[in-house]
Amino acid sequence: MALAFFDLDNTLVAGDTAQAFSEYMVASELPTPDDFLTVNLAYMEDYDAGTLKLDDYMRYTLSPLFNLDETQRAVFISEFIHNIVKDMALPKAIELLEQHKKAGDELIIISATGTHLVAPIAAYLGVKYALGVDIEYKDGFITGKLVGTPTFREGKVIRAEQWAKENGHTMEETYFYSDSHNDLPLLEKARFPIAVDPDQILEKTANERNWKVISLR
Repeated sequence: MALAFFDLDNTLVAGDTAQAFSEYMVASELPTPDDFLTVNLAYMEDYDAGTLKLDDYMRYTLSPLFNLDETQRAVFISEFIHNIVKDMALPKAIELLEQHKKAGDELIIISATGTHLVAPIAAYLGVKYALGVDIEYKDGFITGKLVGTPTFREGKVIRAEQWAKENGHTMEETYFYSDSHNDLPLLEKARFPIAVDPDQILEKTANERNWKVISLR
């Protein structure tokens, strides 16, 4: 049995679910700052440049959820998946997931997006295991603080290895699919690194290293 790790945003889905969620929050009745999407876009540009300060980004983008309890959050996120993510999911990505399932592989979505989104989106895509940026809760409410090792850059390697060990697997037979150069640490760790509709930096690296490059669009 191989482990098949998948990035989420711009890999299995068309676009960034965290950004789409921010836009969804603004369009809803949740209170958000007037410049919420402008600041969000600046953070996304930092991510693309590899300079994102994850703590600051998560605290800011989570802030509209601070006053929602567990039930309210679950309903809101479920509606987001039904109304938005459903149309972002790529048919070819669903086929790829099914191929790995039929091969008997263990599938894990690993994303730098918060677990509050990654876990339910993974479930919607039919993937049992999901690793995302873990956030702190107090009395059922989000605080905006991060806990543990974030699934971002080198943190994805740490969390992937930790998950494998805890679940009785090794990293010897590992696939990893991603679009982003931010995921180079885990791509380098995987036995089968696959660049999916890659950004310019990852495409250049993949070609130099003879990694497989595919499109799910």
